[in-house]
Amino acid sequence: MRSALARWRRAAAIGAFTLTAATAAGPGLAQGQAVDTLSDPDEGQYPLLLDGTLGGGGDLKEDEAPHSGLFRFPTILDPWQGFKDDIRETTGITFGGSWGVLYQSYSDVPPGAQSDAVGQKFTLNLSRDMLRRGTPEALAFDLVIEDRGPLGTDNPPLQAGIAAGSIVPTAATWGDFDLGVTQAYIRQNLWGNKLQYTVGKIFAPNFIDAYPFFDDNRQFLNQSFSTSPTIASPLRGAGAVATVYPTDGGLYVLGGVYSANSSDTGWTVDEVFDTGELFYQLEVGWSALARSGVPIQARGPMDSNNIHLTGWYKDAQPDASNATLRPQARGLAFNANMTVGANLMWFVRAGLSEGWVNDRAISVGFGWRPSEQYSDLFGLGLGWVRPNSEVLPEPFQREQVNLEAFYRFHLTPNLAITPDLQYIRDPSLNPGVDSLWVAGLRARVTF
Repeated sequence: MRSALARWRRAAAIGAFTLTAATAAGPGLAQGQAVDTLSDPDEGQYPLLLDGTLGGGGDLKEDEAPHSGLFRFPTILDPWQGFKDDIRETTGITFGGSWGVLYQSYSDVPPGAQSDAVGQKFTLNLSRDMLRRGTPEALAFDLVIEDRGPLGTDNPPLQAGIAAGSIVPTAATWGDFDLGVTQAYIRQNLWGNKLQYTVGKIFAPNFIDAYPFFDDNRQFLNQSFSTSPTIASPLRGAGAVATVYPTDGGLYVLGGVYSANSSDTGWTVDEVFDTGELFYQLEVGWSALARSGVPIQARGPMDSNNIHLTGWYKDAQPDASNATLRPQARGLAFNANMTVGANLMWFVRAGLSEGWVNDRAISVGFGWRPSEQYSDLFGLGLGWVRPNSEVLPEPFQREQVNLEAFYRFHLTPNLAITPDLQYIRDPSLNPGVDSLWVAGLRARVTF
């Protein structure tokens, strides 16, 4: 395990790099009001379901879209953005990044667990059209470089929230790994987006039962409202995904196959051939066209009206380090999210599974954005999770209820501050208490 001094040196270097990129360009103009991201009614007929913000391409699109600032503080990145535009024009390379810090405090923890945790995330995204550059059917290569870890605490929020007693992470992707390549893949959209595919090292939760509020860099933190807690999803590794729109009415079919073994900064292609252990997904859904302005969801693809059913199956992993949690598993997940007017979106999600830690889950909630500060977002979610009695022994089988509220507040177009509050009733992994409060504060700067 790395020493605290090494972690702080790493974080200081990353922070210095981020702040240098954000300030060296000099003063600029504030970004203005929202733009219509589907201004041409003949384009964008099929949402880009394979381009979410936890992937490189979608992250770049969202960060570079116009954003409001509550106090209209100007961005200082206009010259920097001009420099990036020049690089894109001359080389075809689009790049950008972000640095986030998250603090969480836990009200009632078991003996030996942390009462608070701080984590940091550094992300650098690069993308280049390799073939057919400048056309809707360009073959793009995306690369994501990341670094995550605790700041001044033994564990980051991902591990600390579970140790505090929650059966689902209170900050699902705020974990710990060294600087390295976490995603590297090609992607392409064909025939007016009627066929979309991605192949390479990918982040599987970006595609499995995804919906607009699944990004805990920008939205909900608790896993009940991001990725489904009933899905035994792999994380980063070899995979291939494709979406087909067989009709003009919004019907789509999404299929994916992934290595069941994950590696944050390594490669898992060899493990696919060595073990044959895979994760399979088939999703059938309906997606409406979103023809409003900047979407309520902080996500590149405008998929604010969606209903889908996802089936999945994971091979057993007998050689995994924790074999008791790696049996053969299968399940179903349901999602419905719809907009009401221009600024409100509600969601209902549910899942059931066999062979995984949690075998039942339901969550409901909504997100609302102010019309003027259109990059701000208020979210409220209520979720229920039931642990699998065949996986977890007594007394860790309590059904857990999760409530979360947050307000993402764009101080400037490139800096967002998000206060977050979670209430957990009957935390499954802390049977000695009836409730657990989790207070959090997230800051994220883009460059």
